[in-house]
Amino acid sequence: MKIRQISLNVRTSGPTCGADLTFDSGLNILRADNSSGKSTCLQSIIYALGLEGMMSPSRDIPLPHAMTDVVEVDGIEHGVLTSSVSLEIENQRGEILTIGRPVKSARHDTSLIRTRSGPALSQPAGVYAQRDYFVRRSGAAQREAGFHYELARFLGWELPRVTRTDGSEGSLYLECLFPYFFVEQKHGWSGVQARIPTYLGIQDVSKRSAEFILSMDAVEMILESQRVESAISLLEADWKMVERNISDLSSRAGVLVRGIPKKPATTWSRDGSVTLEVDSGSGWVSLDDEIDRLVRELESRQAQLVTSVGETAPAIEYALSQNQERVTSLNMALSSALSDFDQAKVQARSLELRIEALEEDLRKHKDASLLRSLGSSDDFAESFSSCPTCGQNLPDGFEITDYPLTIEDNITHLEKELITFRAMAGDAERVVGIGQVRVNRLREEMDALRAAIRSQKDALVSPNALPNPAMLAERLRLEERVSALRNVRDSIESSKDELDSLGVTWKRNKENLASLRGRELSASDEAKITALRRSLSSQLAAYGFRSLEPDSIDISKKTYRPVHEGFDLGFDLSASDMIRVIWAYLFSYMEVSREFNANHPQLLIFDEPRQQEAARPSFQQLLSRAAANGAAGTQIIFATSEEDDDLESMLAGLPHRITSVPRGQKLIRPRS
Repeated sequence: MKIRQISLNVRTSGPTCGADLTFDSGLNILRADNSSGKSTCLQSIIYALGLEGMMSPSRDIPLPHAMTDVVEVDGIEHGVLTSSVSLEIENQRGEILTIGRPVKSARHDTSLIRTRSGPALSQPAGVYAQRDYFVRRSGAAQREAGFHYELARFLGWELPRVTRTDGSEGSLYLECLFPYFFVEQKHGWSGVQARIPTYLGIQDVSKRSAEFILSMDAVEMILESQRVESAISLLEADWKMVERNISDLSSRAGVLVRGIPKKPATTWSRDGSVTLEVDSGSGWVSLDDEIDRLVRELESRQAQLVTSVGETAPAIEYALSQNQERVTSLNMALSSALSDFDQAKVQARSLELRIEALEEDLRKHKDASLLRSLGSSDDFAESFSSCPTCGQNLPDGFEITDYPLTIEDNITHLEKELITFRAMAGDAERVVGIGQVRVNRLREEMDALRAAIRSQKDALVSPNALPNPAMLAERLRLEERVSALRNVRDSIESSKDELDSLGVTWKRNKENLASLRGRELSASDEAKITALRRSLSSQLAAYGFRSLEPDSIDISKKTYRPVHEGFDLGFDLSASDMIRVIWAYLFSYMEVSREFNANHPQLLIFDEPRQQEAARPSFQQLLSRAAANGAAGTQIIFATSEEDDDLESMLAGLPHRITSVPRGQKLIRPRS
């Protein structure tokens, strides 16, 4: 990423003021006296990118009074009426994007960012496509209308998913990355990674950021861990569904199932822990014992001698006739119930799809409403190609009415539609459930009726020694009960097989997850950490680091921060040596990322890098290192209040671009 140009514009009650700065590749020096506006210009870069959240969670504008309140011109203060920042950037593909963001405006909200696809600052006469985005609002990093979503795309970054402190997952935010590329003057030099935003609720935020910048394999291992965790969650959901099915099936048959846990467990054993019991009337007995008892009773009744059926034949014929008529009627009812059930399922699915479409449409309208409220003048009509009521696609140029609904009216309409359709979906789900119950009941009744008909037909063609109807009915009941219990037992055994398979896969995934979490760094990651340490040590030696031996400084494999004998560098360093560590640490990330073709944007911005009166030779070595990196294709911007003569001597022979503001002048001043 390259900063090409920045423009600050301030309209006051008096003269129109502003500042324009142009930067090249390589080392750029902005020299100006203290309180002349150089920090304002650098902070405006961060503000234009919507990244002030890297400094604090505050919604206040992080720019001084010259951009928000008053500007002093020739000793006279003029109130600021409106102000804005424009920034022109270039990515590694050579694409240029111009970004505009209001600082003080009665018309536009400060969360609105307006972009133009081209060098609109350096070549203002061009014609560029324009688009508006929002920033510092929920969804700015995930939705297409959010600027950070677009900025990540522009930089060619696919931000990884990370774990939050509450256990949920989300994207790694740009605010977590830019403290590696920009050090502001007030608090940025107070320690290594002083500005990493911990308030965003991301676990190990500095570690996750470092891994992304260096494209470490650890990121893939973390993602693999997350995928395994997701697979475990799906297996647990499948287990719960099978367990619920067993519970529903067994409860309908009066069978009590014990020993199946609600979720997989390493101690699961189908043979030793699962028992099937039924109420025999005198207490709970095992299902196998109850089936054996019923079979013995059935065999006993079948062995009994019965009287002739001659006297009951007319009654059997009449009952058979009635049952056959009932079968015809029941067949028609079952066919109708199946048709209604299928139609109810289709209707429920249709409502689900409609609700999904309405929710997406509502989200787009709310994004458009947000951009409009921020002051965007984009034509949002092109964003909506379907009717919000029926969902049909609208042809290009199609006009429904001369008085179309506003975006706000559409939002209200869509919200009401969602309420209606969600209520309809709830009713549809209940209809599906009722239909399922009805179909099951009719099928059971049909099975029982057909069994009775078969028995009655057998009786009519049998010899006169046919059992009486009461005995037949009892035998039939026993047969059905035995059959039902055997079916339940077989179904539960089949479900236990499925639980076995789920349990084995779940256990294997658990072992894989433990292995991933305990895995050491890959060879590539080890090489990157070694390169970090080498770059850090060589720089510390060059910068005159004396609190410790430079070669004794290491990079932690757990935090990727500089450590000494396993402890973070801290209070045992002098203030000036801490500044040297910050220089070396941030430069080492840029250099190692370039060496391994990783994700660092090859941009580094330091505001007043010579803090704590760091020795002149140390600062000269920093300038030399910066110039060497600049020659390798990176962009480095230093803002400093060093004297011109000192800078000239320290920069002698180094490739650079310097912008020097004469003594007594401000960067933000009246425009000619």
